Amino acid sequence: MPLSLMCVHAHPDDESIATGGVLVRAAEEGLRTAVVTATGGELGEILGPGMDPEEVRPRLAEVRRAELESALGILGAGEPRFLGYRDSGMLGTEGNDDPASFWRAPFDEAVGRLVAEIRAFRPDVLVTYDAIGGYGHPDHVQTHRVALVAAEACAVGPLYPDAGDPWQVAKLYLSTIARSFVVLANTELPRLGFPSPFGEDTDPDALGIGTPDEQVTTTVDVRPWLERKWSAVCAHTSQIGPDSFFLNIPAELHEAAFGREWFIRQRSAVDTPAVEEDLFAGLR
Repeated sequence: MPLSLMCVHAHPDDESIATGGVLVRAAEEGLRTAVVTATGGELGEILGPGMDPEEVRPRLAEVRRAELESALGILGAGEPRFLGYRDSGMLGTEGNDDPASFWRAPFDEAVGRLVAEIRAFRPDVLVTYDAIGGYGHPDHVQTHRVALVAAEACAVGPLYPDAGDPWQVAKLYLSTIARSFVVLANTELPRLGFPSPFGEDTDPDALGIGTPDEQVTTTVDVRPWLERKWSAVCAHTSQIGPDSFFLNIPAELHEAAFGREWFIRQRSAVDTPAVEEDLFAGLR
């Protein structure tokens, strides 16, 4: 059976932004790929051209599912797989208190749902977020927590016995942002007349976002697949307005922002170099 990659994300569009390149690369190499999405993205923004927020809001989950289906088709990552929870919204908002939200989900239940997805697909490589979920969104943080436990529990038969046969994930990664890129964005975007989505700090030690470069174990150059990754990002029409960072990033920074994807190797069951350029290093 071909090697396989599963990416576990919080909302539709996260898969394309953070891991679109590695998904396309794997698919073009003939490997199996899949994406699990924890929520329907019900509390996302409604920015798409011609979209009436009042009309779209009640059916935003349906809209975003269709966008996800389109993006996954572009990435070659199969059909959507959902854990079935509601978007929790940004930290400190009312959505955090919704009992149907992922942030409020019973932890054991959420782990069991993801274990079932892992055992059904049987990935060699599993990717989720770093501990802060990239930028602190409650659903991203919860995805990190749930995925780390599920990645271990899926190999233990007595745990979640109704969720399928045990499966050992060979390599586990955390998707992250290299702190050097955050510094670059905070320096260059204002110089070019654009606000940075990461704030204004240019001192790496003062940043509350991004992983120090020396802790990034795996940097994947996805520039050969950037066109397809970008098409998948843009398939999430509802989330991209005319003022979006994605549409307004200067051309000279486009490859720097989207042409590389960064990861922290959480663990590996195979020998692998300390610094990698491939999620499947040691497995091929």
